[in-house]
Amino acid sequence: MKLDVAIIGASSAGLYAAEQLARYGKRVAVFEQQPELAPARRTLIITPRLKHVLGYVPEAAVLHRIHTISVVAGAASASVRLRDPDLIIERNLLAQTLAQRVEQAGVPIHYGQRFRWFDAHAQGVTLHLQTTAGDTSTVVASAVIAADGIMSNVARAAGLSRPPTVPIIQAEVCLPPGWNPDVTRVWFDTQETHYFYWLIPESATHGVVGLVGDEDLPTRVLLEQFLVRHGLQPLEYQGARVAMYDPTLRPWGTVGTAPILLVGDAAGQVKVSTVGGTVSGIWGADAAVRALTRGTPYTRELRSLRRELDLHWFVRWLLDRADNGQYERLVRHISPAVQRFLGHYNRDEMAGKLWTLALRQPALLLLGGQLLLRRSFTGAPPPASSTHMPEVVETDD
Repeated sequence: MKLDVAIIGASSAGLYAAEQLARYGKRVAVFEQQPELAPARRTLIITPRLKHVLGYVPEAAVLHRIHTISVVAGAASASVRLRDPDLIIERNLLAQTLAQRVEQAGVPIHYGQRFRWFDAHAQGVTLHLQTTAGDTSTVVASAVIAADGIMSNVARAAGLSRPPTVPIIQAEVCLPPGWNPDVTRVWFDTQETHYFYWLIPESATHGVVGLVGDEDLPTRVLLEQFLVRHGLQPLEYQGARVAMYDPTLRPWGTVGTAPILLVGDAAGQVKVSTVGGTVSGIWGADAAVRALTRGTPYTRELRSLRRELDLHWFVRWLLDRADNGQYERLVRHISPAVQRFLGHYNRDEMAGKLWTLALRQPALLLLGGQLLLRRSFTGAPPPASSTHMPEVVETDD
């Protein structure tokens, strides 16, 4: 088999890339090591920028829409009314939607095909694949897009660094009595996590409560204690190991004459401030498609995405040293002008805009400066993460 582009991994980023390349007339195929496309259930909250990167809203995957985000830190709270609602999406349904579009575009998805290694080839690269039954096969491709998750075998074979990771765990719950299903709430408590807890309604009656974990703390135990404090009973659990962006990552390389481009979780294309990667992963896939169809460097096509991810990395770098008192001050500084700004611009379009918050609320700039000085004096490293596996694991975008 000779392809223009071989895509390893039927993640959301990989499937999007496959559809787009086919529409450009490229010979492309997707190779997925699982025997079928059935990722574990996970409820995602995704900004409306998904429509911008996909070109449409995948309505079949949308469970609910959220118009208000509430944040709580200590005794302080604030709410932001969103101009365009966040989408609550079930990841499996999103994958099925994307796969249907790939098949309609005429792209084959080969399941049960595990990538093993590369060899250079005169026409690009030879990929060695192995089926679940142990049979082997080879494919020649002029280019490779790796969308095979945080433990990317393609990255390993190409000598590229894998991204750092953090554990996420969510409990499916019945919404508390009187809870407004139009509101997502986020709680900050630095004594339990450098990140946050959340409650995301996925319908009028049910939602998910979750936690981004720290490596040195028992994530599942902390979530269970949080549920008890709020009188919530877990119905089911959802768990994942999620990639994190790092500015030092270089998700590209070559084998022979073939470019090897990493996208999505394999590339760490995840906003570390919110640990959200669906939009940014598809954004990365779009950059890879543009590079391969235009003949431009992947580094050039990634510039806008990297600016966005760099900003979120810097914000996380600052917040990682904030204590509960500083988070409480931060929330109290969310003035009506700041609320309007945050309601107008979503979390996937902050690069080039976030600085204007200083004009709306100078106290935020002062607080940021204090955190910056605190990091400088303590010499603390950027946010720590790991590639150890958590209590509950799955690897996908």
